[in-house]
Amino acid sequence: MAFPVKIADVEIGKNVPEIVVRVISVAPPRMISTRSGRKTQLTEVLVGDETGTAVLSLWGFGSASSLSAGKVIRIIDGWAKEWQGKMQLSLGRSGRLEEVNDTGEIPEITELLNRTNRPDSS
Repeated sequence: MAFPVKIADVEIGKNVPEIVVRVISVAPPRMISTRSGRKTQLTEVLVGDETGTAVLSLWGFGSASSLSAGKVIRIIDGWAKEWQGKMQLSLGRSGRLEEVNDTGEIPEITELLNRTNRPDSS
């Protein structure tokens, strides 16, 4: 598999070794009760590259505090799962994310949204 992978190449239920995406939007964090009854914070971040978009779920307090629309981030050792019929990325136990320099390789937000909002041709 080539590094970094693209959103279209991510397989649900598999590790995502490295992916570079642009932050499209950051939803307000919300409190969640885990199965064990513990309270934690969930922040959902819409990210995209030229092949598609996905929701990045960040768990824990302050986990998305440095993220804002337009930033380019690298997710290392992430995980992909399906939630409510859509692919969702997360960091899992050992994953991490870092902000990277915007080299212009990832399309701007407006272009990513235009690709997402196009009607399906299928």
